[in-house]
Parts: sequence; structure tokens; C-alpha cells
Amino acid sequence: MKKKLFLVFIAVCFALTVCMMCGQALAAEVVTLKAVTAWPKTSSENKAFFIFTELVEQMVAKKYPGELKINYIGGPEAVKNTDQAQAAQRGMVDMVFTTNAYYLSVLPEVDAYKLSDFTPAEERTKGAYKYMNELHEKKGLYLLGRLGLSEKFYLYLKKPIQSADLKGLNVRVSPMYLQIIKGLGGNPVVIPPTEVYVALERNVVDGFCWPAVGIRDWGWHKQVKYIVEPGFYQVPNPLIMSLNTWKKLPKKLQDLLTEAASEAEKKAVAYFDQLAKDERPILIKEGLQVINLPAAEQQKFLKVGSEEGWKDIIQKNPQTGPELKKLLTKGS
Repeated sequence: MKKKLFLVFIAVCFALTVCMMCGQALAAEVVTLKAVTAWPKTSSENKAFFIFTELVEQMVAKKYPGELKINYIGGPEAVKNTDQAQAAQRGMVDMVFTTNAYYLSVLPEVDAYKLSDFTPAEERTKGAYKYMNELHEKKGLYLLGRLGLSEKFYLYLKKPIQSADLKGLNVRVSPMYLQIIKGLGGNPVVIPPTEVYVALERNVVDGFCWPAVGIRDWGWHKQVKYIVEPGFYQVPNPLIMSLNTWKKLPKKLQDLLTEAASEAEKKAVAYFDQLAKDERPILIKEGLQVINLPAAEQQKFLKVGSEEGWKDIIQKNPQTGPELKKLLTKGS
């Protein structure tokens, strides 16, 4: 009897040990992805990223509880926004939500996204996403999606204009809209967002380019008086990953992230479309006036922007530029 009890005790201990080892093994399989964004956490732009992370969280809870977690470690205060793509290449971070302008030195072709005639969902069906991802993979990155919002950029000014001629105006730009301001005769001034308020206050610049949403996050609306129509280009915020990290993920988690990114692209477009509509009345109430350029001047504004943008991209990327224009332009 004692011998049987002893054997039962041994068996129970063995079973408990196996269970503990299995539990430890399962715990070890939890994947945590370190993520950064190009903007401070409270910035409007980050909403698209949080739409994505919320979807991931919901999908993981439903399909693979506890197996995947995205750890948001911060914005440019964690990693300088112009260094974030390189950080992903080196494996310092796993995921980056950014704007194409901040990693042109890594992949110049990504600038073509601003000139796209399509939504992110349409780009997937037309082959543009596949081609752009192939270019990313050659640089050690994986293009998970484009949470850029089909939202337009606008020119915000301290003084009024009557035409598409920007001669004599110093305009704050990022590399993304440098060509259009230069093409319209303005003087583009490249400075980081953190320095724009002071530059406006001290009259270093006469205005800036920014999306339809977000200038109140920085307080810039207090330093300008005019919003110029038409809007131009589109906000092209890619969501990228370290290619090494991507390859190490189980296929099921790759599929989950892809599904979440594809769904988030649609949700982000709808969310920011409404946000942009809501934002304009708020800015007008804050004292900004809308300058609707004459129809011919609006056409010139957009024509110069498109021509100068594609000329720059094709000149810098003679092999890949024409293919990108074909994939991203209606009627091509």
C-alpha cells in the first residue's frame, strides 16, 4: 500500500513538473514587439497607429490569447524620428509608425506615396503595396501597411496670397513638400516640428505645410491667419517593421498583423476623413480664414505639385520611379 502511494506521489509530482515546464514554454513563446512613432503620443497622427494596435489586441485575444503584445515605448523622445527606420533595420525597435519624409535617406522611393491617387486599400489590390514592400525588404524593412490617411496637406500662412505664386515667402517644409513650394516660387525652409512655433513667432518663416488635422496639437494656429485651398498630395504614413523581426514571427502572427493592418487602413481613412471635416470649422472659429484660389490658380497649384513631385522621384530613382508612377497614378 505504501509502495502504491509512493508511486502515485511520484506520478503526481512528475505531472506537476511537466505542467510547469509546459507553462514556462508557453510563456516563453509570447512575442513582444517594441514600437515607436514619429510623433509624440498625444499627437493626432498617432490615432491611426492606435487604431491598428487596438485591432491587434482584439484579434490576439480572440485567436491567440497572450501570444503577441505590442509595447509602445514612445515617440521622438524615445528615438529621434529621423533615426527610427534605421533603428528598425538594426533591430533596436521592431515596429515604426512614421511618415515617408523621415526615412527618405533609407528608401527614397517611399516619397512616391504622397503622390498616390489611391487609398491604401486600393493600392493593395492594384499591386502598389506588393511592389513597395519589395523595395522595403531590400533595405531590411517590412512594409506592414500604409496607415496614411488619404488626408490632404495644406499651406498655412501669416499673410494672404491671391495666386499660386509664392515668390518672396519663406515656408516651413519637410522633405515631403519641398518640391511643390520650390516649384511655386517659394523659399522652402526645412526645420523640425518642434521648432516651427518659434520660427513663426520670430517671422523666420511666413507659414508652413501640414495636414488638415494636427496644427492645434502644436499651437501653430495661433501664429497663422490663412488656410490656402486647394489641399495637395496626401498624408502617406507607413507602418514598417524590422525585416528580421518579421521573418522570426510564426506564420499565424504574420497573418494576424497583416489582417489588422489592412483593416486599420480602412478605419484610419474613415476616421481622419471625418476628423478633417470637423477640424475646419474649429480653425475658422479660432480666427483662421480660408483663401480659395481662383480655379485656374488651383489647377496650377496642383499641376506644379504633381509634376515637380514625380520629376524629383524619377530623377532620383530612374529604374523604380516610372513603375511607381504607373502603379500609383490613375490612367497610367
